[in-house]
Amino acid sequence: MSLSLPSAENWQDFGLAYLPAVNAFKHGFLPYRDFYYPYPPLFLYALTIPSYLPLPSWSSALPLVIGDALTVIPVYLIAREFVGERYSVVAAAAFILSPTNLYYVDYLWLNPPLTTLFLMTSIYFALKRRYDASAVTLALSIGFKQTALLVLPVMVLILWREQPRGRRAVRYLVISAAVCFLISAPFILLSPLYYLGSVFSVPPGSWSVGYFPANYWTLAVGNGTQVSFNTLASLTSKWQAVAGAINAPVNLGLPIFIFLVPDALSWTYGSYYTVAEWVLLLVIYAVFLYSVRGRGHVQAEDPVKYVLYALLLFFVFYPLYKYYVVGIIPLLALLIRSKKDLLGFEALSLSLMFVPRYFASWVLFACLVWLLRHGVARSFRRIGTGRSHDLAPVDPA
Repeated sequence: MSLSLPSAENWQDFGLAYLPAVNAFKHGFLPYRDFYYPYPPLFLYALTIPSYLPLPSWSSALPLVIGDALTVIPVYLIAREFVGERYSVVAAAAFILSPTNLYYVDYLWLNPPLTTLFLMTSIYFALKRRYDASAVTLALSIGFKQTALLVLPVMVLILWREQPRGRRAVRYLVISAAVCFLISAPFILLSPLYYLGSVFSVPPGSWSVGYFPANYWTLAVGNGTQVSFNTLASLTSKWQAVAGAINAPVNLGLPIFIFLVPDALSWTYGSYYTVAEWVLLLVIYAVFLYSVRGRGHVQAEDPVKYVLYALLLFFVFYPLYKYYVVGIIPLLALLIRSKKDLLGFEALSLSLMFVPRYFASWVLFACLVWLLRHGVARSFRRIGTGRSHDLAPVDPA
């Protein structure tokens, strides 16, 4: 790739990770068992099928670009449920023309578009009360990238609120789980530890049986580096000491350790922070799910609102690469109700690409606080007046 935007993370995973995995798979090697593969199998299938066409190797990127283009359809249809024709078109156009989307998906050919397409389709089916179709398409989204698994408990709890006896929620969960299992076969049956360990990024010592096949870690990796290092010029030697590598993902704590904590303490306690961040993420996500369960009638916009919050919480508190944020761009586009909202959407998209990467998590944290500001203010008012209610995020629009 010739274009390298400053601080944008010019990842080259398509040529140095995706295509080698496709070639290994075509030559009879099985992912998870014979070589390390960090995604569910649908992503590998989608990239492998076009490789049989009489086209150059870039043809494997066609599903990514087509999936991104098709996502505009559910974005438009979902927006039509809440706003008029004008802002439905604006939301769809803002999504498809988002600088973040164009750069990471349509230029660098990174992995979010297919999982995003099916996630947005699942939300649309949920809004139309076609819950079986929603469950199937959500499972397909999970089959392309495991991040979508965060959405499953959200959808189940929304349905539980709507029908307290839970039959609809249980049916949704069973359908999604069954489709996920079918997608995972035969790998989850042939090598369950390798499959689950790879997909969920478990440390290898916890899931290996004491050995790995020959070339397990290198068979699906191309020659070179997976990032253009001139896009990481703002990193420091202290960053590398704390994070472990120049291309390590970012998190909320790293700029604190880099700029505010003495060197000796940074190098000593940086690893402990990673554990603390995981604990914090689990606690916050549990509290969030409790608020989703909540009380009261389910509002029409709840699936959109809560899915956005679930993914945004994850991206804020989980080690982050900037391109992950492509997964919430269509959800953020659905919040556009005015020219001011549109300007804010574009400002967020651009800032994520151009701020130094160690501040990326803080940009998303600021976005989360802004979206939750009404709900937080309301909860403090309730505490001040002595009223007790479950806290549920409020539509920021």
